[in-house]
Amino acid sequence: MSRVDLRGYLSIATATLFWGFSATIAKFLFKHEVDLLTLVQMRSTLSFIVLFFVLFVFKREYVRISTSDIPHFVLLGVIGIAGSNFTYYFTLNEINVATAIIMQYTAPVLVVLYGVLFGSEKITFVKIISAFLSLVGCSLVVRIFDLQFLNLSKIGILSGIASAFCWAFFNIYGKKTSSKYNIWGNLTFALMFAGIFWLLINPPWKIFNSGYSANDWLIFLVFAMISVLFPYFFYFNGLRYISSSSAIITSTLEPVVAIVSSWIIIGERLTLIQIVGSILVLMSVVLLQMKRDVN
Repeated sequence: MSRVDLRGYLSIATATLFWGFSATIAKFLFKHEVDLLTLVQMRSTLSFIVLFFVLFVFKREYVRISTSDIPHFVLLGVIGIAGSNFTYYFTLNEINVATAIIMQYTAPVLVVLYGVLFGSEKITFVKIISAFLSLVGCSLVVRIFDLQFLNLSKIGILSGIASAFCWAFFNIYGKKTSSKYNIWGNLTFALMFAGIFWLLINPPWKIFNSGYSANDWLIFLVFAMISVLFPYFFYFNGLRYISSSSAIITSTLEPVVAIVSSWIIIGERLTLIQIVGSILVLMSVVLLQMKRDVN
């Protein structure tokens, strides 16, 4: 492995550390009565404000948008970011960290299935196996074959499924603007419309009347940094040195970080069958990306 490749893998691994750890932090905050909607809203809004300010000062050309592309970014922001964020964190609030993150990790399989259904990808044996592994693995993680499944929040399971679909939508629909706008510009405008959407749901005056302290606002800001801007910075930096398929395979470290940190910090544990299920889901992602890399 060259020094350049190593730099890329380390950058992607660092991004996964932030993403995985932030899932556990969110669960910890929910346990300490931090409002879910406000946390999700501040995550998008504060990230947009910081990112827009940095780009406006240093890369102003990245924050110009054509009016004809606004509808695309509205959908990307509302469904892809606001939708996936809310459903993912709602799932975290309802069930354990491992189940929530593994359910969302079925999104790559959904992206491939979408490509097969609409003709942009051919169906192959590897894709069939990957879909099967993902389905079986996710079923094991939620313990659908176990009586313990009856104790899980059903709305949490439905929300986890929705989070996978929303994240798949973000990856599919994001390609409409990726060829026209810089990666950071794409993220900025998507975050902007996600923030606007949340302002309509939870207006500013309602937030400011909630009596949040300076420490609360600092927590919101730090959480936005470690769950959005820092990991995206390292992820995009890593993509400069290694292929996207290698990056996605490396990013499967994220659930591992989330599962281990949730065990250490908040005492969540997985059964053996759930660990096996998690491995199967991650194997499905790796298989898909290795096949694409060969092609």
